[in-house]
Amino acid sequence: MTSQEQTANAPPDADAILKQFRSPLLRICRFILLSSLRVVKIVRRVKWVATGTEQITRTTIPVIFASNHQSHVDTHVIMHTLPKIVRTKTAVAAAFDHFADREGNSKKKRLIQFIVASLWHAFGIERIKSPLSSIRTMQELLSRGWSIVIYPEGTRSRSGEIANFKGGLAVIAKKSGRPVVPVFVDGGKKVLPEATYIPFPGTIRVFYGEPLHFQEDERSADFMLRVESAVRELATKV
Repeated sequence: MTSQEQTANAPPDADAILKQFRSPLLRICRFILLSSLRVVKIVRRVKWVATGTEQITRTTIPVIFASNHQSHVDTHVIMHTLPKIVRTKTAVAAAFDHFADREGNSKKKRLIQFIVASLWHAFGIERIKSPLSSIRTMQELLSRGWSIVIYPEGTRSRSGEIANFKGGLAVIAKKSGRPVVPVFVDGGKKVLPEATYIPFPGTIRVFYGEPLHFQEDERSADFMLRVESAVRELATKV
């Protein structure tokens, strides 16, 4: 296997991710795409409301945002309810297998990858093969001052119910020493259901909770339960 083939079959490292984020072409595309989505938001009468953003402004950045996941619109709404000073240096961990061009010959997947990177500073993480390299990449991004949005359920919930959280988040929080901000998004599934590309009118609500720190004597499984419980608690505020 050539180095080019290996690159196509593996998520990018932190250097490659940040190089892409700095690309002038990506920045131009971001401006165009976000301007277009603002028009769609107005025309389709989509609104979003955030509660608890003061939790973020009181916390030393960077942080890890851990959110439930029901719709592709969740990412856009989270990013645009964050304070601007935080949003400009926040990246989103996305499933590498969902949009990655593993074979190196899919123009469609390369285009999707570029679009999500443009819109939300999204980058691919491995969730099928060994995730250790992706965990190291996220630790490196955090060490360089980038906050990260993670969906610990591992995929979008088809039922709308919060699924059990996966353990990778605890490893990242423990090794990086960065706090985890629990997030709950409500309404995204109604505004942009699965396999839908044009949003329905509606209001999406985002709830941010108090930051959680990995304690020195805490087990990873216990920390994950704390984060999951905090997200579930936010869901009761709807």
